Amino acid sequence: MGSCLRTSSRPRVIINDNEGQEISEANTKTSRKFKQSMPDPRLSKDTKVPTDAKFAIVQDKSKSKADISFINVSLTKHFIFNSLTEEQRESVINHMKYYILEPREIVFEQNSVGSTFFVIAHGKLEVIIDEKRVNVLRPQDSFGELALIHDTPRSATLKTIENSSLWGVDRKTFRNTLEQINALNYAENHGLIESIPVFKILNNTQIESLISSIATNMYGQGQVIVNEGETGDLLFIIKQGSVVCSQEGKDIKTMEKGDYFGEQALLYNSVRTATITAAENTKCLTIGRTELTKLFGTSLQLIIHKNSQRIAFDKNVYLKKLTKTQFEKLLNCSEIKELSEGEKVIFAGTRKGDNVVVVIKGELTTLDEEIVYKVFDIIGLDEAIQALDDVFENDYYAKGDVNLAIIPNISFFNAIGGDYHKVTTNNDAIKLLKKIPLFRYLSEEQFESLIQCLRVENFKNETIIFSQNQPGESLFLIKSGRVEVIDKDTNRVLRNITKDDYFGERSLLFDKFRSATIKAKGEVTCWVLYKSDFMSILDEKLKKLLMKRIELQDDNLNLNDFHIVNQIGTGTFGNVFLVIHKQKKSLYALKAVNKKKIRAYEMEDNLLLERKILLQIDHVLISKLIKTFKDDKRVYFLLEYIRGMNLFNVLRKLDVLTVADAKFYTACIFLMLEHLHERDIIYRDLHPMNIMIDDEGYPKLIDFGAAKIIKGRTYTIAGIPPHYMAPEIITGHGYTLSADYWSAGIMLYEFLYAAVPFGEEENDPYVVYEMIQQGKLVFPTNADNKDKIKDLLVQLLSKNPATRLGGSFENLKAHHWFIGINWEKIVRRELPTPYVPILSTILHDAETALKQRKPLDEVITKAEKHDEIPKPRPIKEGFNVNWDEEFKG
Repeated sequence: MGSCLRTSSRPRVIINDNEGQEISEANTKTSRKFKQSMPDPRLSKDTKVPTDAKFAIVQDKSKSKADISFINVSLTKHFIFNSLTEEQRESVINHMKYYILEPREIVFEQNSVGSTFFVIAHGKLEVIIDEKRVNVLRPQDSFGELALIHDTPRSATLKTIENSSLWGVDRKTFRNTLEQINALNYAENHGLIESIPVFKILNNTQIESLISSIATNMYGQGQVIVNEGETGDLLFIIKQGSVVCSQEGKDIKTMEKGDYFGEQALLYNSVRTATITAAENTKCLTIGRTELTKLFGTSLQLIIHKNSQRIAFDKNVYLKKLTKTQFEKLLNCSEIKELSEGEKVIFAGTRKGDNVVVVIKGELTTLDEEIVYKVFDIIGLDEAIQALDDVFENDYYAKGDVNLAIIPNISFFNAIGGDYHKVTTNNDAIKLLKKIPLFRYLSEEQFESLIQCLRVENFKNETIIFSQNQPGESLFLIKSGRVEVIDKDTNRVLRNITKDDYFGERSLLFDKFRSATIKAKGEVTCWVLYKSDFMSILDEKLKKLLMKRIELQDDNLNLNDFHIVNQIGTGTFGNVFLVIHKQKKSLYALKAVNKKKIRAYEMEDNLLLERKILLQIDHVLISKLIKTFKDDKRVYFLLEYIRGMNLFNVLRKLDVLTVADAKFYTACIFLMLEHLHERDIIYRDLHPMNIMIDDEGYPKLIDFGAAKIIKGRTYTIAGIPPHYMAPEIITGHGYTLSADYWSAGIMLYEFLYAAVPFGEEENDPYVVYEMIQQGKLVFPTNADNKDKIKDLLVQLLSKNPATRLGGSFENLKAHHWFIGINWEKIVRRELPTPYVPILSTILHDAETALKQRKPLDEVITKAEKHDEIPKPRPIKEGFNVNWDEEFKG
C-alpha cells in the first residue's frame, strides 16, 4: 500500500501479504512487538478535554521553604525531574497549584485522558485498577507523571480516602516553563559562544552542535578552577560570578561574566599559564578538546583552517564557480603552514603561479610594514589560472602569528579536474543539468559523459528554435539570452525563459510533440542535448527509473481524471484510496481528509505544513506528493502509489537480518534523512511502521504528519512510539534534527539483534522512557565489534545529540561499517535488496474500477459513513476561511 496517513494509538495496518490477504497487525503473532504509539501530533492540544480533579478547589498558594523542600524530595523520585537543573525544578515548583479535595472525591478515572502530575501534600488516596484497590498513597507520594509527556490514558483511578490536598502541575504549564527557561539559556549560551574569537569562524550548524555539547560547572568561593603549569584541554566561559587570575602567587586580574580562559587548550595540549580561582560562587560553561573532536570528527584547529579556506573561496570570483566536490578536493590537498611574527613568508623573485596561497590568519607586510595581504586573501590564483610568469618583486613578512594554506600549482589543477576555464564551463552546464529532476539519479561518470554530448548552438533574434506540434528530440539549456514560450493557436506568450533555465526535457525520454513554440528574443546561446546521445549513456534499468520519476512530475492532472480501485488505508483524520487514471491507466494513492474533521480538530495549519513539506521532497526513497486538490467537502493529496509491504512485517518474515541486509536498510534510512535534513525538515516519527518495502524491495519513507521545518530547536512532543524516542524529546529540553539519528540508531540495533535496546520487554511507556534516560546500552553476549559496528551504535545512541552525526553526513557515510556500500547505486536502485515482497495482482480490481466508473465522492462518502466527527468549535477571530486555497488543483 502507499499513503502518508498515520493512525492513532496502535494502528491497524493493512498490507498485501504473500497470498494477497489483508492482515491486521493486531492479530499477528510475532516476536517483534510493535511498541505503543504516541497520540497523533496533529490532534489539537484541546481535542481531548482533561478531567483531572474537576471538583477540587484550586488555589495559587504561595509556597514556604518547607513546601518547596517537601515537593523537591518527591520530584527526585522521577527521571523527568532528575534531568532538570536546579533552576528548572525551582521554576516548575513555583508554578504548581494547590488542590483541596474532600473524602471519596475522584482525582481522575482509569482510561481518562489526563494532563496533570500530582504530589500529595496531606491526606490519603487509594489506587484502583479495574474496580479493585491495589495501593494507598500518602503525603510526599506522587502520581500522574506520564501526563507531563503526552495524552496516554490513565492506568488507574485515584480517589481520596479522607480530606486531602495535592500540589499539581499540568503538562502545558510544565512544558511552557521548561521551554521558556531553555530558550533563554540557549540564547545566552549562543551569545557567549559567538563572542569568543576562536569560534567566530564556525558556521551556524557547528555552533549549534557546540552549544549542545557545553557542560556547566559550579565552583565555590576560593575553589581553584585551573592550576598554573598543568596541561589542560578545557575552555572555560564565565556565565555567572567572577574569578581571579594569578601567576606565581601574584594576582594579575579579575574576570567576570562573559570573559573566558583556556582557549588555547582547544587547539593544543597547552600548559596553563595562570592559576584561576573562583572569587565567589561561579558558574562556568566548559568545552573540551576531546569532546569537540568527537563532535566534528576532527580537531577544532582543522575545522577552523578549513572553514577559513571556505570563506576565502566563497569570496573569490574564480573559486566560487567550483563545485562542492572540487572545493573539498582543494581543501584536502592544501598544506597548512604556521609562521611567527617577522618570519619571511614570500621571497622576492619567486613565481607567483607556483603556488596558490590562502591567508587564513594574520597579515603579510613588506619590510617597511606596509600591509599587502590580509586574512582571506588568495595569492597566486590569477597567475596560476592565466598561466602567467609574473614574479614577486618584494619579500613579504608575517605580521603577528600567520597561518597559510598552500596548494601547489599541479595539485590545484588536479583537484579541480584540469583547465580552469573548461572545468568551470562544464560546471555551469552540470549545475543546470542537476536542477532538472530527470538527471538527479545519474552517476558522476554519467554526468561526465553527458557533458561530452552537449553541443553549443547560437540563435539570432526572432529565430524559431522549434515549433508547436513538432516532434521533440532535444533538451535546451540556456547559457545566455532569453526565449519566449508561445501558444501557436492563440499566438499568446505564455512565459519567458532566461539564462540558467531549460526547456524540452520530456522529449529525451518520451516520443512527445512539442507543446509550444520557442522563439529567441535577442541573441541566445544554448547547450543542446539530443535524445540519441542521452539514450546512449543509459542502461535499461536507469531508463525505467527515470521514466517513472518523470511521470511523477506530471502535474497536469485533475481530480476527475481518476476512478477509485479500493481503499488501502484508514486513520483518525482521513482515508487513503488506490486510484487509477482513466486514460494513462497509471496507479496513484489518494488521501482524502474531510473538512468537517479538519475544522473539529483545528488541523488547518497542520495540513498546510504537511503540504509544504511534501512539495519540497523529491527522492527515490521517499513517498512523493504529486499534486493536491480541494472541493467543498475535502482536501486531497495525490501521492505516489507504493505497492509492497510494511518494513515491520518484512522484519517479521526475515527475523534476524544479515549484516549486509542491515547495512542496506540503514544506508537507505540515512539517505532519506540526509535529503530531509538538507531542507531543515525533521521527520520525528522514524520506526519500521513508517517505511514501506516496495515491489522491487527498496524502502520508501511514508507519513509526514509529524514532520516539521525547524531552524535551531523545537520543543513539541511528536507522535513517535516510546521505544524510538530520543531522550531530549522526553525531557522537554528542546531538540534538533539529531533526534532522527537516535531513532535511526534504534532501528539499526533492531536490524542486527531483533530487539530494541531500551525496554524490549516493556509495554509501560513510563518505564521505557526511564530506561532511555538511563541510557545503559547493552549488547547481546554474541555481538562483536566487527567493522566498529558497536562504535557506530554508541555514537548514534549518544545522549549528547550533537555527537550522533560525527560532524557531517559525509563523515557518517564514511564510517568503517559502511565500507563497501555504494551510495550512488542505492539512489539509482542498482543494488540487490534483502527481500522482495510477493504481491497479489491488482489488475482485476483496476479493470473493474475502469468499467464501473463510480464517482469519487460516492465511494469516499461511503468510507466516511462511520467516522466519528467531534462537534465543530467556534471559529476564532482572524481565522482564514480560505485557508485551503493552496490545495486548489
